[in-house]
Amino acid sequence: MNKHSGKKTHSGGYWSNLLSSPHRDFMASVVVFLVALPLCMGIAIASGVPVAAGLITGIVGGLVVGWISGSPLQVSGPAAGLTVIVYELVQRLGLEVLGLAVLVGGIIQLVAGTMRYGRWFRAVSPAVISGMLAGIGVLIFASQFHVMVDDKPKGSGVANLVSIPSAVLKGLPLTPLGSKEQRRARRELLVQFETIHAQQVLLRESIAERLPHVEEGESSEDHHRRNLKFSRDKLARMIERQEAQIREVAATIQHVHRAALQAERERSVVAAAEEAASKMQFALKMLREGDTIAIRRSLEEAEQRLEFIFSTLKSHDWAAKVGLLTILVLVLWNSVLPKKFKVLPAPLVAVIAGTIFTAVLSLPIIFVEVPDNLWDAVTFPTWTTIRTVPWLPVLQAGLVLAVVASAETLLCATAVDRMQPNVRTQYDRELAAQGIGNIVCGLLGALPMTGVIVRSSANVDSGAQTRLSTILHGVWLLVFVSLAAFLLRLIPTASLAAILVYTGYKLVNWKSVLELKKFGWGEVFVYFATLITIVATDLLTGVITGVLLSAAKLLLTFARLDVHLRIDQENKIASLDLDGAATFLRLPQLAEALERVPPDYELHVDFEHLTYVDHACLDLLMNWAKQHEQTGGKLVIDWDTLHSAMSGNSGNATKAERIAQPSR
Repeated sequence: MNKHSGKKTHSGGYWSNLLSSPHRDFMASVVVFLVALPLCMGIAIASGVPVAAGLITGIVGGLVVGWISGSPLQVSGPAAGLTVIVYELVQRLGLEVLGLAVLVGGIIQLVAGTMRYGRWFRAVSPAVISGMLAGIGVLIFASQFHVMVDDKPKGSGVANLVSIPSAVLKGLPLTPLGSKEQRRARRELLVQFETIHAQQVLLRESIAERLPHVEEGESSEDHHRRNLKFSRDKLARMIERQEAQIREVAATIQHVHRAALQAERERSVVAAAEEAASKMQFALKMLREGDTIAIRRSLEEAEQRLEFIFSTLKSHDWAAKVGLLTILVLVLWNSVLPKKFKVLPAPLVAVIAGTIFTAVLSLPIIFVEVPDNLWDAVTFPTWTTIRTVPWLPVLQAGLVLAVVASAETLLCATAVDRMQPNVRTQYDRELAAQGIGNIVCGLLGALPMTGVIVRSSANVDSGAQTRLSTILHGVWLLVFVSLAAFLLRLIPTASLAAILVYTGYKLVNWKSVLELKKFGWGEVFVYFATLITIVATDLLTGVITGVLLSAAKLLLTFARLDVHLRIDQENKIASLDLDGAATFLRLPQLAEALERVPPDYELHVDFEHLTYVDHACLDLLMNWAKQHEQTGGKLVIDWDTLHSAMSGNSGNATKAERIAQPSR
């Protein structure tokens, strides 16, 4: 009961009680904001998108969905459960397609919510849900393990798992860092090349949007006629940006010696930088001449050389130490520290610890990239993208996002309802609100959102009473990111990846296997089949596999019937024990057992272990009883047990009683 109003709060009439507990909601919103900030950034990195895309989704989750949600205490934002889908989509089709897929998913959710399909998204076996979360956890753990050592994830979940030993080897050494001046110089050099690399990627993507791909069977001359659909102003800006990049590379080469690298490493860095500058110079020339094929090739080669420099300058072993420190602080803060000292959430404390450690030692590792102006990261769908995008994969991705996000959201809402007695979820409204939120995120080119359990539980545990806490957490995200982006750029990527490594480990909840085992080994089999299929293939295939196996298990359950006939010749009594489900699928087995009963025997049928009996089997039994009576036999049935097995099919039971009345 809400102690301020004395009444249970429902999600519908919230305008009157929005300010019923402003102090408690305010304090809860601060806690949720501190939890959400590192998670939004970490999930964006795990998804292979700019950090700003995750922050924008967190802001939309508070400022848009917070107002209209059907689960007022549930917090919405980017979710670890969607990182696998987003990462594969971005790697396959490009970042510019992400917004369209999220938009499609949002529209599907909005339509489903409007048509009151909210509860249907919860109709999934717990074994499939647990297996899905565990599979996602394994994929997140495996991919972010590489990011935690300042390396790139590999091409697939299996590749990430197999290559974990090599990531461990990269993180084991403890290389000397030199003097403080040398460490700072190497760190500055890394940041400079990181900035150049990021800007070159943006330039290539910007140019690529306007470079038509070579059609099958098209000659270079025909392709050249269609190329470079730029206005003169846009072309001039592209050329100006490429010239600036070339000057940046030339200036940075002059500073390589300050980092005091090993002689061989310094030579390889300088050689790669000069080669990158040469490729960029050639791309500049092709921009002026309009040769699209050469532009594309030279830009990609320049980017590869910059990436090589970037990788060479990184200190993988020290990044690993930062990640381990982050996980250690996270575990200790959660498990060892007394609750009264846990004013700040564990993820924030862990990130702060990693950031301070990195700053004190001036470590040459990767840091978070956040634009000064958050809205510079907004990418509205362009007509070129809409016209050229492969819509079938986009629609498929949108459908998968909608289904997975909806299931995760509504399961989270159910968990939030169990945590507190004051507020109850309106599932259809919550589904529609998530759809509106994802439509907004899709239009802004941000990550998809769901209801998220970590932030939601923090909201409830902090004493939130109304949706005001959720709304305010979006306000704090917007204010902090807009006014203090420079602080976010001090955070090492390894710290955020470490939080995701820990999150992935927690998602693989082995206790759930023990819980499932209580309901039989079949549930455990579905769990592991879903998990393994997700890791080996993809999320959609894994979930479909789990659903099909659950359906097959259900069919086998209803198809199983053990029939045991015992005959007592001395007393002329036969006993028929039925265990399982007596359906038409097992009609021949039941008929064969009845035919073995001697003509003048009294048959006792035991329904105690029968879970279900359908009309076909009951009709067979009643007809057999009539014929058996004519031979001097008798049928004895426990009618109360039979009624229970029939699951309320009282009409047929009454008819059966009338038919078998003489034999009772």
